[in-house]
Amino acid sequence: MEPFKKNDFPTLGIEEELHLVDTETAELVPAVNEVMAHLDSDFRERVCYELLQCVLETRTGVYETVDDLIEETANGRTILAESCKKCNVDLVAAGSHPFSDWRKQPFVDNEHYQWVRDNCVYIAHRMLSFGLHIHVGVKNEEAAIYIMNEMRRWTYPLLALSANSPFYDGGDTGLASTRAHLFHSMPRTKFAPPFKSFSELVAYYEKFLAAGDITRPGDLWWIIRPQPPLGTVEFRIFDIPTSVRRIGAFAALIQAAVDTYQDRFFAGIPSSELHSGYLEENWWKAIRYGINTDMIEPETGEIISISEQLKRLIDLTAPKAKELHAEQHHDFARTMIEQGNESEMQRALCKSLNGNLRALEKELARKTLDFSV
Repeated sequence: MEPFKKNDFPTLGIEEELHLVDTETAELVPAVNEVMAHLDSDFRERVCYELLQCVLETRTGVYETVDDLIEETANGRTILAESCKKCNVDLVAAGSHPFSDWRKQPFVDNEHYQWVRDNCVYIAHRMLSFGLHIHVGVKNEEAAIYIMNEMRRWTYPLLALSANSPFYDGGDTGLASTRAHLFHSMPRTKFAPPFKSFSELVAYYEKFLAAGDITRPGDLWWIIRPQPPLGTVEFRIFDIPTSVRRIGAFAALIQAAVDTYQDRFFAGIPSSELHSGYLEENWWKAIRYGINTDMIEPETGEIISISEQLKRLIDLTAPKAKELHAEQHHDFARTMIEQGNESEMQRALCKSLNGNLRALEKELARKTLDFSV
């Protein structure tokens, strides 16, 4: 594991997992190589492979403000869509594909993804799941560990609000986030152990490496993890939003939360004692019900709604959001609670389309490039 790069400012960067569909049929197509071939060399450096050939991942630069991050995100989707058009492909931002057959999706042909396929077998083959990852810069590795531990209490309300994958394998799964269900079938994909120090995490990693369970630090696929070479804490909680504006709200919340807890770490405030059983149960309820359910607060044991827990996060982070010039994005999170998550919106849209999942996927492709909502 590489040394931790120190960041004096809570910088932002994101990764988007976008899927590729045929313009006419809306079926997934393994067109990642063709799309990449049409990108200029500068933008090509921002695009990389994911597990399957029907997916590509984009990576933004590093920014201090949400405004700049979202501007690049919208520009990046526009550039990619132009390359997709040359291949008769549409670009879609959503947490799952509603009907394509997972059995027919080829893997990316490189050593690491072949290892994932051989290691996780059936589970890897089903992995038609697409997420958003948010990185925030932190000052040192011990602050990163503290932030990882504290942020566990906010993971499930954030998942619930980001849920954008109700349809899979030709039907409605009844889940708010099918993506999370699929992804968390893989090992090492939920909560990291509550490490007391960075050296404890390194020892844990080295033991897994020695046992042959992983091949590199990136195989620790936790929903919150440190990225030492970047000097960030990475949040892998979210279904990818179709709406770029929603990405802005999540980025603002995460940036402000990280900086809030970083201040607490340097002030010497001890880590919270969070009940692991409540965390696990709350994570399931977010997957199943989204924001429309109650949960057990993992420190106090009180029973509150997930939407109320979200409002507490918004209130906690509001001062930092103002300090970081992200107020308008941060405030939009309250509007998102009122609107509901994008899984609810997908279900309503599908109903208006008489249950036509192909029409739904085409509409999601259109919305992926609509930056006004």
